[in-house]
Amino acid sequence: MHDNNTSDSLTPKWVFLIISVVFGYIFIFVTPPFQAPDEYHHMFRAYHVSMGGLVSSKVRGMSGAELPVSLGDTVMTTSTNISQHPNNKQKLADIGRAMHIPLAPYKSVFYFFPNTARYAPVMYAPQAMGIFVGRLFNAAPIFIMYLGRITNLIVWIALIYLAIGTTPIYKWLFVLLALTPMSLFLGASLSADAFTNAMAFVFAAYIFKAAFGRDAQVSTKDIAIIFVVSAALSLSKQVYVPVLLLFLMIPVRKFGSLRRYIAIVVSLFAVAAAAAASWYFLSKDLFVPLRQKLDISPQRQWYFVTHHFADYVIAMKNTLIKYWSDVLTDFIGKLGWLDTELPSYVVISFWAALVISALWQNNTDVTIKLKDKAAAAAAFICTTFLIVLSQYLTWTEVDKSIIEGLTGRYFIPATPALFILFYNNKLHLNTDNKRFAILVLCYLAFIMCSTTVAMIFRYYL
Repeated sequence: MHDNNTSDSLTPKWVFLIISVVFGYIFIFVTPPFQAPDEYHHMFRAYHVSMGGLVSSKVRGMSGAELPVSLGDTVMTTSTNISQHPNNKQKLADIGRAMHIPLAPYKSVFYFFPNTARYAPVMYAPQAMGIFVGRLFNAAPIFIMYLGRITNLIVWIALIYLAIGTTPIYKWLFVLLALTPMSLFLGASLSADAFTNAMAFVFAAYIFKAAFGRDAQVSTKDIAIIFVVSAALSLSKQVYVPVLLLFLMIPVRKFGSLRRYIAIVVSLFAVAAAAAASWYFLSKDLFVPLRQKLDISPQRQWYFVTHHFADYVIAMKNTLIKYWSDVLTDFIGKLGWLDTELPSYVVISFWAALVISALWQNNTDVTIKLKDKAAAAAAFICTTFLIVLSQYLTWTEVDKSIIEGLTGRYFIPATPALFILFYNNKLHLNTDNKRFAILVLCYLAFIMCSTTVAMIFRYYL
């Protein structure tokens, strides 16, 4: 079986490493403080986790935690009126002033961050490591924020590197999916989505290794990794639990017996369900609608879905018609708080590269059967259904016929399942040569340079 290596220095994982390290660190410092989606709320939750806060609190109907006053002061000093206001720019003098705001950890106040208060602490382990180091040195909150971004990026790069090195198929597709401008942007921020996305890629990589690798049987080590990663993914966001249906792609013969296969499948989904359910019950009382001025009620919306499902399907159809283009654009990259658009050639060319890679990059000795694609399709469709449902329950006003809040980045964890549907043995592109690797490297460098320029113009010029 080909492993898609081109040379010792230009394998897919090394191309990924070069681009992600160089431009990941550029993104860390070009992106103004708290200008990734919900980043200051991610900062609050990550800081709370770094203090040992596993579950957030609810005080006077508000979900959040007791944190240093200086965190909010830093947010207000650096990023007021920048998000959703494209004409407003980041002033370097404001960042300079923030550097002089002392941490003062014992001067605290209760901060309200309902959209991240419910997230499991595992999603913030990378950021919390950097924040913890900053706290040890009593660093100013602005420096703590950058430390959190740096450790988040390091862990994200390590996990994606592992995934690319593990999967026996679609290595270049994994590189492209991981290096959409949006994906790298999230990896270089404080966003909890970075960990979730990376876990989904690692899970898919180990499933593909077990299903299509050379080994006659799945090793105990790989099964253990799959279990751990699936539990982490289930804890991260429950809407991604259906991604675990990819496990059904692994042939029964790779487990030695049907009895062992059934036992492992049942155990995997039981562990995932237990992880998802346990965190749901721990955090369910923390839910507070972020859009408090609107009529949002998950209970009433759920009643509508269960009693008027046909009307809900119509709402889904209306949403697809209205937002499909926005979702596709956002997936590649609408950065900042969805207010930093990239040139159209970035979005169009990147989608073309993804589709070409999915259609033409294959291993001639690997055949993906219809039943395998059925499992992948089920994983993607069920995940998509839950993503849309979650936005309907928690973000959309009651009785609205359009589901609000959908954005492309929510679908990143499900894309390995989506693109496996394109796999075929009729079309073939030779990706095992150095020229192809150089072409991909140059293309990605060009895309990232274009993205960097777009951010500089958006935030500074």
